[in-house]
Amino acid sequence: MRPIGFAGIYHLALFGLLLPYAAIRSGTVLKKRPLPTPKSGYFIRQIIVLSVLGVISVAVAKVIGIQLFPAEVPPARSLGLGAAVLVALVTLMRPRWRSRVVERSRNAWLFMPRTPRERLLWTGCSIAAGVSEEITYRGVMFSILWWATGSPVAAALIGAAVFSVSHYLQGWKSMAIIFAIALAMQLLAWTSGSLYVGMVVHALYDIAAGWFYGAYGEKLDYPLEPLPPEPA
Repeated sequence: MRPIGFAGIYHLALFGLLLPYAAIRSGTVLKKRPLPTPKSGYFIRQIIVLSVLGVISVAVAKVIGIQLFPAEVPPARSLGLGAAVLVALVTLMRPRWRSRVVERSRNAWLFMPRTPRERLLWTGCSIAAGVSEEITYRGVMFSILWWATGSPVAAALIGAAVFSVSHYLQGWKSMAIIFAIALAMQLLAWTSGSLYVGMVVHALYDIAAGWFYGAYGEKLDYPLEPLPPEPA
């Protein structure tokens, strides 16, 4: 890896400062405004945004010499660890997904595909997130922070913190959980020597989250239309 230069600083500024700020601002504003509709349109916009951000991260990686896509196949033990992490995450999170539906969490509507079209778009959104976010945070940002701090542990912790704040829309409790998930994804990248296992686990986890939210929404009569903003 070469010195990070302007490209690395730009990446840190965009993903480490601007996007977390935008996430906090957006999450705060949405408490007082209607949620974006239709839901399918929201999913499409997310796919586009994630794809663009992923392309930016790939370009930065190329400029500063970060190898994102090694030719080696991840070892079998890494595949087994990835499967174990996925099963553990889904098992641990299912009660929380259900409780958010029971509590009529307003923002849960954004993660709850209910129709075949919404489920298809949610799957696309999950794949885009799995690929783009693993490249951005566990690949490029981790490498830049390691170079800047000289410590892979500090790089992993800072990257996980930035990643969790970037999901501010989901609430403080979810942010704490996302911090832990980010560290688990970084561990998968470290042990496997690539991002491939983490990408698959991340995408499948997001797919499972949306489909469970949708199933619980139907079972527990969560409204099809978004709930109104919180009273002033």
